[in-house]
Amino acid sequence: MSFLRPHLLLKQSGKPLFYIGLALASSCVTTMASAADLGARNLGFEEWQTGQSLPSGWKMLMEAHTVSADCELAKEGKCSVKIESNENTPKGAMTVIGQTLVASTIGGHPLRLSGWIKTRDVKNGRAELLFQVDGKLKKAVAEATLAKRGPTGSSDWQRFEIKVPVAANAALVHFGAGLAGEGTVWFDDVKLEMDESITVPDIAETRKPARPQKNMQLQDDQSLVLPAGLIPAIAPAWQTNILKNAHSLRSLFSDDFNDLQFLKPLLKDKRIVQLGESAHGVAEFNWMKTRLIKFLHQEMGFELIAMEASMTAADAAYANLNKTSGLEAMRSSQFGTLATDEALDLFNYLKQGAAGKPRLMLAGFDNQDSGYLGHQNIIARFKSMLTIIDPVLARQVDGTEEKLNALLNKQIPVTAASELPEHYKLIADTLFKNRAKLAKQFPAYMVDMTIQEARSRVTFSQQLAFPPISNESTEMRDQRMAENLNFLADTIYPKKKIIVWAHNFHIANDWADKAHAKTMGIWMAEKRRKEMYTIGLYMGRGVLGSYGKESYTEIAAPPAGSMESILANGRLKMSFVDFSLAKPDASNSWMFSPGYARYWGMTPEAITPAKAYDAVIYIDSVTPSEYPH
Repeated sequence: MSFLRPHLLLKQSGKPLFYIGLALASSCVTTMASAADLGARNLGFEEWQTGQSLPSGWKMLMEAHTVSADCELAKEGKCSVKIESNENTPKGAMTVIGQTLVASTIGGHPLRLSGWIKTRDVKNGRAELLFQVDGKLKKAVAEATLAKRGPTGSSDWQRFEIKVPVAANAALVHFGAGLAGEGTVWFDDVKLEMDESITVPDIAETRKPARPQKNMQLQDDQSLVLPAGLIPAIAPAWQTNILKNAHSLRSLFSDDFNDLQFLKPLLKDKRIVQLGESAHGVAEFNWMKTRLIKFLHQEMGFELIAMEASMTAADAAYANLNKTSGLEAMRSSQFGTLATDEALDLFNYLKQGAAGKPRLMLAGFDNQDSGYLGHQNIIARFKSMLTIIDPVLARQVDGTEEKLNALLNKQIPVTAASELPEHYKLIADTLFKNRAKLAKQFPAYMVDMTIQEARSRVTFSQQLAFPPISNESTEMRDQRMAENLNFLADTIYPKKKIIVWAHNFHIANDWADKAHAKTMGIWMAEKRRKEMYTIGLYMGRGVLGSYGKESYTEIAAPPAGSMESILANGRLKMSFVDFSLAKPDASNSWMFSPGYARYWGMTPEAITPAKAYDAVIYIDSVTPSEYPH
C-alpha cells in the first residue's frame, strides 16, 4: 500500500488508471484575481530554494525525472524550470511540481492556468499543465489537464492554458506542471488568473451515511435479503449458479459463529488465510475481517495476525501490549488509514484475548514505516545492536535514517541518496555476521527480525528511486513483503497458523492482466499455494473514506458485467462465495474467465476470479471508516 491521496486520475503508459496524489499546502487568499493574491508564488521561476532543485514555493508531487533551474534558457526573466528524464526514469513515468491554494474564498469563479512550454525529444508521454479542485468532503470534484494537447517531440516556446471551475464551497485547488515520458521540457512565465465574470455553482458534496448499529445477534433470512431493485441483470445460468453457491454472512459483529461453520471444511488443512479488501477506509470490511479473525482464532486454532504494517512496529506494539492499551498498540504500529475505530475492536481483542485461548499474536510484513513509533523503533533496534558490534556504524544510523526520510518526503533528489541501499546492506551483513554474539544479549527472534528489517530497508531505499505507482516500485515492495511474510512463517513463527490482513491488490494469487505488477500474493502462491486460502472482499455501493477522516467517495451500484454485479445476484446483503471446490462448467464460467472487478470500488481491474482468490466476500452496502479521537 502507498500512502497517496486518491486525487488526480492519469493514464500511465501501458497501465490501468491509478490515483496520483497531490501534496497539500495552505495559503491565505483574498478575492482579488491576481496570482499573488490567490496565494500562488514564484510563477516565473526566478527564486530557487537554497540547496534544493525546486523553485521556491513549489513542491515535488511526483518524482521520476530531474528538476533544475535553467538560467541560460528562459522565455521571460532570468530562469525557467527544466524537467528532464534520466537513466533511472521508467518508461511512461511522470514528474509533477505544483502548489496548493485554499479555494473557499475565491468566490465561485473559474481559474485559468497558462504558461510557456518548450520541449526537446519528448516521447512516450507529453508536457502537462494540471488542475484539481477538492471539495470539503470529496477529492477531485473538478479536474483539467492539457491531455492530448500537451506538446511532444521538439518544439519552441508555445503558450498553453487550461481552465477549471472552482465552486464557492470548494476546499483546495491544486495546480502543477510536469512531464510524462522521456525527454526534456522547460516551463516559464506561468500565470494563474480568476474570471470573476462567471459564477460556478456549489458542489453537491457526498455526505457520510449513518453507520450500522452494533447488533450482536445473527440476522434472520428476511433481514439479509437484497431488494430486487438492487440486483443487476446477468446471464440466467450465472444467476442460478450464484444463488446456489452464495453463503449468507449474518453479522458484522456477533460472537455467535454459527453462520461461519461452513468455513471449517474449506480451511481445515490451511496454514495461511489471507483477508483482503478492495479499498481501505471501509468500515464494513474492517468489522467483517475482525469477526473472521476471532472465529479463526477461537474455533480453528489460528494464532497470529500478520498485517500490512511495519514488521518492527507491529512486533514492538505486541511486546508492549501488557503495558499499553489496544488503542496505543494500533496507533503505534499501523498506517493512519488502517488505524480506524473499527480496527480498534481487533486491537482490543488482541489485548483482552478470548477465554481459554492463548492470546492472538501480532506481526507486520511491510517494508515501509507505519505507526507513529515505527521509525523510532527501527532506529532503536539498529543502534542498540550495532553499538555492541560496530560502534562507528551505530553512530551513522541516525544520519542514514534522516536521509531516507528526506528521500521519502522528496526533500532531496534520488541522486543525493544513491548510497542508501549499500549502507543498509552493510547494516544487514554486519548484524548477520555477528548474529551469535547478539543472540546472547537479545532474544534470538529479535536479532533475526532486525536483520530482516535492514534487508527491507535496502529494498525500501531502492524503490524510492521510482514513482510510487510504477510497476517497478510496486514489484520491489511486494516482493519484499512476500519475503517478509515467508520469513515470519518459516523463521519467527514456524509452527503457527497465520491470518494475513492486506489490500486485495497485495494478496491476490494471480491477475488476468499480464501487464499487472507482480504482487505479494503471486510470490506467496508460488511457494505455498497448497497451504493458503485467499479471500478477496468487495463492495456493491455506498460511501468509503478516501484516505482521510472527513474525505468521502460515493461508490455507484455495480455495473453490468462486473464481478460485483454477479455477486449481487446471490440476493444477499452479505455473502461468501467459494471458488476452490468449483469445477468449470457453463454455469460458473464467470469464475474461470477473464473479467473485471472494481479496484477501490471505482476503477475496472482485469481479474479471473478463481485464479485471483479461493473465495470472495461481497458486502452490498458500505460506509466510511471512522477514527478514534
